[in-house]
Amino acid sequence: MKKLISTLSKKPQWQDQVLDHMSEGLLVIDQNQKLTYINSRAKQLLEISSPNPTGKSLKDLSEENPLIKHCLELLNRSQKLIEFSKGDNQRIELRYVHKKNNKKQFFFLQDSSCEMKMRDMGKDFVANASHELRTPITIVRGFAETLRDLPKISEVMLEDIIEKIIRNCLRMSVLVKNLLTLADLEAIPKSRFQGCDLVALLDNCNSTLLSLHPEIRIETLHNKETIMVRADPDLLELALMNILENGVKYSKTPANLHVTIEEKKDKIRLSIKDHGIGIPPKDVEKIFDRFYTVNKAHSRRLGGAGLGLAIVKSILTKHEGKIDVTSEVGEGTTFNLLFPKPNA
Repeated sequence: MKKLISTLSKKPQWQDQVLDHMSEGLLVIDQNQKLTYINSRAKQLLEISSPNPTGKSLKDLSEENPLIKHCLELLNRSQKLIEFSKGDNQRIELRYVHKKNNKKQFFFLQDSSCEMKMRDMGKDFVANASHELRTPITIVRGFAETLRDLPKISEVMLEDIIEKIIRNCLRMSVLVKNLLTLADLEAIPKSRFQGCDLVALLDNCNSTLLSLHPEIRIETLHNKETIMVRADPDLLELALMNILENGVKYSKTPANLHVTIEEKKDKIRLSIKDHGIGIPPKDVEKIFDRFYTVNKAHSRRLGGAGLGLAIVKSILTKHEGKIDVTSEVGEGTTFNLLFPKPNA
């Protein structure tokens, strides 16, 4: 800012064009608080419709536009930075700078909505992670204290306590693993991507799922014997397994899954349909949010924390793919995955 202010004091003619394309808004006033310069971004952020507001005082402008009052407010404060709201979802950061021995005074404006949203998301993420960890930690501690205070307990009670401790430790382990997976996804380089046969990859997933749940039925259809995508095989397998396992978890035993892979002219479509309990319409758009679960009691009983589908969405985004879901309560759910066709 100091360099910019110093440059503005000289201000050759070409700088008007440069300043007008800044991502930050800029207002310059003289010692009488009259506007001498305003760029396009500042007009946009302050909603100034006048084509040439220069020459007017801040006081006069503030009578026409309430947002200008924030500039006047900042002049009378010892603090030279404030944030104010504009509409329901936009936050503007306003900074005042006055360089000594310079008759000009400067206001810089920046849209901080995205940064603020990211901060809020970070706070929510930490709060949700802490909440999910608190329950199993409390359970493990409670049973550990029981074992300490009651050294002589029946073998049946001891076995039950140990089983619950192990189950909750596994739950914490899965949660931490999923959190690390989400954190690492952005850092995975494109060099790990390679040609990958989606049909073969899905066969591997089906074999793994059947070994865990031999009672289920999986039907797979594909319009070509080999359907290639460019992918990280490990990540893509993780995404598919999360969806398939959800189909089993939220279905009555034995689960019945239908998988279709179709190669089209410019894209590849993979659909996974179950005949489970379905998702209420109000929850469909939220199921890819981190820590969101439709039925919290059911998810906790199965050891879920609402991160599986968030991981799936992140993996699809990493592969430049898309995912959507259609569901009907009591009838089942279908996940549709779209991948760009290699060299398409």
